[in-house]
Amino acid sequence: MNPDFCTPAGPEGLVASLLATTDCQAFGLVERGYAAMADPGGPVGAVLTSLLVIAVALFGYRLLLGRGLVLSDAVGLTIKIGVVLVVATSWEAWQTLAYDTFARAPARIAAQLLSGIGASDPLESLQVALNNLEAASVGYRTRAGIASPLVGGPAAAAMVLNVSALLLALSIVGVMVAVRVVLALLLAIAPAMAGLLLFDATRGMAQAWLGAMATAALVPLFVLILAAVEMAIIGPVIARLLAEQAAGTFETATVMPVGLVTVVFAIASLFALKSAGRIARGIRLPRDRSGSPTRDTEPTVVTTSDDRAVAPGTQSSAARLAQSLDVSARRDDPAANVGARGAASALATTRSRESRVAARGAADAGAVMIAPLRPPGPRSRGLARSSRAATRRDA
Repeated sequence: MNPDFCTPAGPEGLVASLLATTDCQAFGLVERGYAAMADPGGPVGAVLTSLLVIAVALFGYRLLLGRGLVLSDAVGLTIKIGVVLVVATSWEAWQTLAYDTFARAPARIAAQLLSGIGASDPLESLQVALNNLEAASVGYRTRAGIASPLVGGPAAAAMVLNVSALLLALSIVGVMVAVRVVLALLLAIAPAMAGLLLFDATRGMAQAWLGAMATAALVPLFVLILAAVEMAIIGPVIARLLAEQAAGTFETATVMPVGLVTVVFAIASLFALKSAGRIARGIRLPRDRSGSPTRDTEPTVVTTSDDRAVAPGTQSSAARLAQSLDVSARRDDPAANVGARGAASALATTRSRESRVAARGAADAGAVMIAPLRPPGPRSRGLARSSRAATRRDA
């Protein structure tokens, strides 16, 4: 096991020993798990090789089909392949790139921020607060005897102090231990997730993986800052509680603020988890432009009411207005669209009158017009008979 993963031995206590053991056992397994998954002869290595071959083959296929690939597409594919190989095959590069960034940088940033404002180490203050709460609860339990906490008094105060110590440990140390274990798991499966960066269909999974690591990295930063604020508030209250016990005074009213502060900051820790997740979801990986279907688009053809294909933009405004009014009149309720139908019929009548005037002018000029084919009606048959009779009479 790499000794760099193990935190140096700190002062005795639950907080320091638990965090040191977590760092040594969880992150110490990252290197060995990474090495097992990045083995070229293993299943993950075979799958990664297959994904690289498929990505190159698809790029060559698009190039042969002439999909309009440019130099930037080839450069983008080369960069993606390089990133995948670095993440999946080089532990030194991955340790420098991700482990130092996600695992160690947040704690260092929090320590620098707290030292800048003059705050003490929140983990050391937490250990002192836990010890003081235990000592205070012993005093109240001694006075309560075998009384039930439900009846109030010293027994209820002892229960509040015990619950407060538990909430302090869970909201600070418990959250930090949990996110460190999850982060160690996410760092270890990097060889399996690296190949998902090559394709648009699987890039969302890689993006969610990066977001989960960012969440696990941001949570300790938020929790340490919240712990520093909580210790600054609850520390004087616990000190006053111990001073009262040393003077022989056991006031339950002094215990209630301790429980209230621990509950409020436990809820704040939950909001910190949610905030870190929302920030991490802002990570967006770029999409592959070479696979975009917007390059081979066909012009849109507009079909008029008399089945004539017209290019977009060549329709007259009157024709478009007539079509829209006609569609609106046929689609909606007749009682609610009398005005629309009247406008449509008036426009159609105007166009018909203009057509007849143009046809009469052309006939007077000696032009030959071809009328559209329509089924003969009673009126047209009567007009045809009268025309033949007039022809015989004139002859």
